[in-house]
Amino acid sequence: MYVLKPGLVLKARHNTDYKESRMIFSLRVFLLLYLLCFSLMSNAHDQEQLFNQVNIQAQVEREVPNDQMIVLLATEHEGSDTTDLAAKINIDMQWALAVIKKYSAVESQTKNYQTYPTYRKQIIIGWRASQQVEIKSINIAELTELTGKLQEKLQVKQMSFVPTTETRVTIENELIEEAMQAFLARVEIVKKNMPDKNHRIIKLNINTGGHRPPVVRAQRAMMQSMEMASGPAVEAGTSKVTVTVSGSVQYF
Repeated sequence: MYVLKPGLVLKARHNTDYKESRMIFSLRVFLLLYLLCFSLMSNAHDQEQLFNQVNIQAQVEREVPNDQMIVLLATEHEGSDTTDLAAKINIDMQWALAVIKKYSAVESQTKNYQTYPTYRKQIIIGWRASQQVEIKSINIAELTELTGKLQEKLQVKQMSFVPTTETRVTIENELIEEAMQAFLARVEIVKKNMPDKNHRIIKLNINTGGHRPPVVRAQRAMMQSMEMASGPAVEAGTSKVTVTVSGSVQYF
């Protein structure tokens, strides 16, 4: 029977461990080279994508009639008893809501009840309470009349005129079509002056920037016109709606 010597067994194990280490090392080197090559190819592809890339923008706008009126009114009271102030505010708001209900075309929402102290020489001498109600309608004549009646007990804080959501969306959709045509026209203008006559749109953004409605803040004369049943004279005016189309175009 043949018996291996201990030295030979150790030498064989050493050779096996060495071969496994070499294989693991070679595998790691291969993976590292593969990742490096992949990264270089990816960067080259990205650089190719950015070649002859032009940023183009087109903007269109339109004046839109303000077909909705919004009025913010408030009731305010001062005193030393916050409970008494809350009761007075509640009475005024209940009265206002009862008047508003008579106008079916008007939407309303109460908001912003506040109580805060009044000072004299850094000492609290009383309290001031207030609450607001917002009314809005597309029937501007009716809302104007209602505003005049509410001024019997409430004060006008702000009046604004805006396009309704339906009007704004309709106009925005029309402007998107116009802006897209203007954008594509500019793409063709650039292409005429480029050595490469093919193109592709890499990125496209459409921004409906909305509008800035004119706001008429309550004037002192309006605040004092408590008994003017017909309401203050108003003019709705227009708002500017803007749509911008921008994007990146590659010529090749």
